Amino acid sequence: MLVVLAMVSATVALAMPTAASPSASLTRYPYLTDLVGRHVTVNWATTTAIADGRVRYGQLGVEKCRAHRANATFTPIMVGAIEEYQWKAELTGLAEDTAYCYRIFGGSTQLLGQGPAPTFRSQVPGSSSAAFSFAVLGDWGLVGPSGVNLDQERLIAQIASSGARFAVTTGDTGYPDGSQLNYGDLQQTGASTSAIFGPAFWASAGASIPLFNAQGNHGLRSDALINWPQDKAVASSSGRYQMDTYCCVNSTSSASYPSEWYAFNAGPARFYVLEAAWDNGNLGSGSIYRNDRDSHWTVGSAEYQWLQHDLATHPKALSFAFFHFPLYTDNASEATDPWLDGASNLEGLLAEHGVDVVFNGHAHIYERNAPSDAGMPVSYVSGGGGARLEPVSACTPIDQYAIGWDYAASTHGSACGAATIPTTIDRVFHFLLVTVDGLQVSVTPTDELGRTFDAQTYTFAG
Repeated sequence: MLVVLAMVSATVALAMPTAASPSASLTRYPYLTDLVGRHVTVNWATTTAIADGRVRYGQLGVEKCRAHRANATFTPIMVGAIEEYQWKAELTGLAEDTAYCYRIFGGSTQLLGQGPAPTFRSQVPGSSSAAFSFAVLGDWGLVGPSGVNLDQERLIAQIASSGARFAVTTGDTGYPDGSQLNYGDLQQTGASTSAIFGPAFWASAGASIPLFNAQGNHGLRSDALINWPQDKAVASSSGRYQMDTYCCVNSTSSASYPSEWYAFNAGPARFYVLEAAWDNGNLGSGSIYRNDRDSHWTVGSAEYQWLQHDLATHPKALSFAFFHFPLYTDNASEATDPWLDGASNLEGLLAEHGVDVVFNGHAHIYERNAPSDAGMPVSYVSGGGGARLEPVSACTPIDQYAIGWDYAASTHGSACGAATIPTTIDRVFHFLLVTVDGLQVSVTPTDELGRTFDAQTYTFAG
């Protein structure tokens, strides 16, 4: 039995760092990934003048921030026409659910200068009853010719101060194609440039909030694998995180695409980061939805078999799934995916094994859906992370609350279900703050100005 209640939640964030006089050699502010067990990965980028890197870290308020050392390795990348080094260092043996501070070095240079040391908190162990929160955002990383996206900048600032332990995306990170130039750096600006790692964007959150990225249909290339390493999560769940050759469902061309699926635990919950995406430019005789299903979600596909096995062998009190293409949406252009929903498809597999909440993107809207005929208790569409918004139109019975935006319409805002039509665009850009407290899960959509709406609390049976 699922109980739904209204919810108002307060969380406390660790102090966020500021980039005070960083070294000119630093091209991407440090950011975290792969917060799994007693492990986290620290990532950053530099000019090629930096030949070695390391992280010094310690327990906040207990040790000096230089108490321990982790050496870093680099991968050469091209950010536009500029070669840079993308670094990563794995911090292991962390105390569970503990605050840490850290500093990054290139040779003898402290790359953040004399700015405050970034902080983070290690993952919640399965034995803990402590409540924790995580953020969900999708379809983000867009700038126009000016290099500015004030809506996205404000939204990421809200995530930074939200108290989220980590963040998970619903795909489409970096527009238009998830290239290293779209991700960018601290120095380069311009159209479709530095929309993720520019100083106004993920730099304000990523140093303290580790991110788990799901693959979308924008950015089917190796850059996301390099930028968001999840080595511990992938290895510990026997997942997949590599470029593979896909050939040739529905007369599509043979192509190399990333395969990204893995799972990890936090507290009483298991998190499934899945791939449900396909290249818009490689349709053959199918569609992006059909080609995704035939490549990833038939009973004989590698991802389906991996997920089926993991669901059966890793029962948890709670479980969440994150993937790009939406089970149900009232957006007309990024519509409901008929090849994923239903009892005989991915939705049915998730429902059969008791997955509690699904989070999707693709449609650039917010939508909360009722329990489905296939047995899925709750699903959300969260695609308002910073890319150009879209309207909701053909309202359906399963939709309980949805909002969107139409730039061409005279009234602009649109709504379905119990939602009020938004009167300004800043009410539609949003992220979800999800709080887990035992078997109680609270989902609080939050807009770019920090206003919350459609907050819900669910109590699951476990």
